[in-house]
Parts: sequence; C-alpha cells; structure tokens
Amino acid sequence: MPSPDKNHWQLVADTFYKKWQFPNCIGAIDGKHVEMKAPSLSGSLYWNYKGYPPIVFIAVVDAFSRYTVIEVGAYGSSSDGGIFQNTRFYQQLSENTLNVPMDNPIPGTDTVMPYVFIGDEAFPLEYHLMRPFPRRSLTDEKKIFNYRLSRARRLVECAFGISANMWRIFLKPIETQPDFACDIIKSVCILHNFILNNEPHRMKIVDSEESWTSPTQNMGRAETVLNRRPSNNAMEVRDKFTTYFVSPTGSVPWQNIL
Repeated sequence: MPSPDKNHWQLVADTFYKKWQFPNCIGAIDGKHVEMKAPSLSGSLYWNYKGYPPIVFIAVVDAFSRYTVIEVGAYGSSSDGGIFQNTRFYQQLSENTLNVPMDNPIPGTDTVMPYVFIGDEAFPLEYHLMRPFPRRSLTDEKKIFNYRLSRARRLVECAFGISANMWRIFLKPIETQPDFACDIIKSVCILHNFILNNEPHRMKIVDSEESWTSPTQNMGRAETVLNRRPSNNAMEVRDKFTTYFVSPTGSVPWQNIL
C-alpha cells in the first residue's frame, strides 16, 4: 500500500466530488474493532466498550471504498478518536507532511477551501478534518451538512463491510497473538484493494440514493470522545462547506427532504 502523493489525493478528491458530491474530500476515515482472543495476562487493555477484546485499526478510504491509509494495532480499551490522535497519520496531518494539496476553490465557485478528510463525531474538528455538527439544536443548514458528510463518509463503513464479507475471519474472534492478528488485518486490506481494482463488480455499493438511508439516520456514533475546542479556522471551514451545500451551486435535490 504505497504512501499517497499529491496527485493521488487530487484524484481521490475529484472522484469524491463526481460520485458523492462532496468537494475537496480526500478520504473518509473511521476505526474498526476486530474481535480477537484476549492474550493471557492482558488485563483490561484489550477490552472495548462492547465487552469483547478487539484489535483496532484506523482506516482512510477513497470514493470506491479502497483503503488508502491504515494503522493497525491499537488497544480495544481506547476510543477511536484517542487512537487516531496517536497514529503516524495524524502526526503527519498535524505537521503538514502528508502531501495534502494546497487549498483550492470548490468546483463552480471562487471559494478557496482546504482538502479535507471526513469522519464521525469520534474524531476532532480540524482544518483538514471535518466532523458533523453536534446533534443538539441543529438548524436546517446544519442538518444538510451532516447529511452530506454522512453520505460520503459511509464509504469507509462500506469498506469494512466488504472486507468482512469477503474474508469471514472478521466475523469471529481471531485466535492468534496480537502481532500476527495485525498482520492478518493488513493483509486483508491489501487483498481488498487488489480485488476491487481487478474485479470491481464485487463492490456491493449501489450508486443511487435508494441505497442510502434517511438523512436523519446513521449520522455517526453518539459518542464524543474529544472535548478539545476546535480552532476558529476549522469551524470557519465547516461553515463554508455548510453555506456551499445550501447554495444553488452546491445543493442536490434529494437533500431537500429534510
């Protein structure tokens, strides 16, 4: 799995806009808990809030649900957001060494915006990382933003589902040592990409709104694990996306059912 360069990120952004109408998006991010047999003498380190011991991996996917970045091996007792902040990916994103392209106008406008990753409520709101508005006191405009983000973010959940269906090892506890379990997960991610590149008909994603849930559903987990206040720049970026999504240029007909 090669490290993405600026050309790769730009191609991902172009495809996200074309297929899912989210501009300047260079990936959907989420964490997955893969159940495993707890190592002996591990105490509570590996146990998650669901009551089983998992290996956790953070994944970024493109608009075709292919993995572009993965980080595997975190303890199950940690939250997705907390795990994310300890990844090499987050360090590179914070240090601006991830080869993210320079800010660019949103298609059809003169509004210069950064390229962003999109995640659910477990992730922080940052200049290059968008998350939904809190569910309390949502205006119509904020509901539309949450819907548009959730609609594009589902690609990472689809990737997890596709991997689990192609490799049934994800449907039962992995009975091996953690290091080898991490190798299994990494291998599955690489094979996942190989198969989707060569046999795209295997990808069970329907490119129609009928396949998508109601905008009021599936808005991400209620859990909010990062209470740090976002920067003014990050909030301004989210507000600009919100304005774009309700504008004549950026709106889509089906969002008006809200």
